[in-house]
Amino acid sequence: MKLRQICILALILASSIFVAFASEKGGLIFTKEDVKQTKHLDPSTADVNISFEDAKNKLILENPEVITESVHGELIDNENFGIIWRVSSKTANGRSISAGIDASNGDLLFVYDGSKKVRGNNNINKDDALTIAEKYIQSRVSANIISETKLNDIKYKEPAADDLPGIYHVSYIRSIRGIPYLSDGIILRVNAETGEVTSYCKKLSTSEEEIALINTEPSITDEEAIKVLKEYMSSIPQIGEEKANTVKVMSSDLVWKENNDDKIHLAWWIKFVDSSFAEDDNCPAFAWVDAHSGEMLLFDYGRD
Repeated sequence: MKLRQICILALILASSIFVAFASEKGGLIFTKEDVKQTKHLDPSTADVNISFEDAKNKLILENPEVITESVHGELIDNENFGIIWRVSSKTANGRSISAGIDASNGDLLFVYDGSKKVRGNNNINKDDALTIAEKYIQSRVSANIISETKLNDIKYKEPAADDLPGIYHVSYIRSIRGIPYLSDGIILRVNAETGEVTSYCKKLSTSEEEIALINTEPSITDEEAIKVLKEYMSSIPQIGEEKANTVKVMSSDLVWKENNDDKIHLAWWIKFVDSSFAEDDNCPAFAWVDAHSGEMLLFDYGRD
């Protein structure tokens, strides 16, 4: 998995599987490592509380410029979001909007709105973007959920071309029992010229019961986890002990992290570089070490 890449919300339109994107340059990410196949369901036999008409109306509420006659949707069982209505439509300006609606409660899980005005005369700064993001979330998320999340990062991304605006990526991370959970959070993109939210993703699917029995006090220190990392690197022929001894740790934090078996662990999340990285490298390597067993859960040492 390339944690340093940003998996942008255009995947909603390009694929039957939606993947949330990460904060730029190795920030917290809100998606599973593997994208599983999406299962299409028959609305006439599926046991859901939200009908297609309900989902359709939710899309229209999100953008009143939706052309009602063009709205179409499908009921799917998505690995990351569960059973959802994936609805899309054309808007009055001929562009498209897509959204994911929870089929059990009508909750808006994600939206990609390509109909928004691209260029504008406003000069949106970071504080403005944060205010816009917070107001957007408050209008769509319950106070209880808001209380579980906190701002993770806000980054400005330069325009990709002369005729495109800059974009603010605003991400919030969910905490469970006081510890960040890397697969749950809220992420938005705010146009730096118009101030409009162009995409939104919320994934808060993990229940506290799933990790209720895991002790939040680590059995090993971060220093011991770093030692595990170096020993692990030394055992890999392509890296070796000499390079492992040059590891420079940038940060080590306690997080909840899923392993490849989808089991949640309390882990030390270590960001690091070594002698093969540039001195000012903004794309570090990552490791997750189980904070109780000392097992290496995941190791991301991709070198471009």
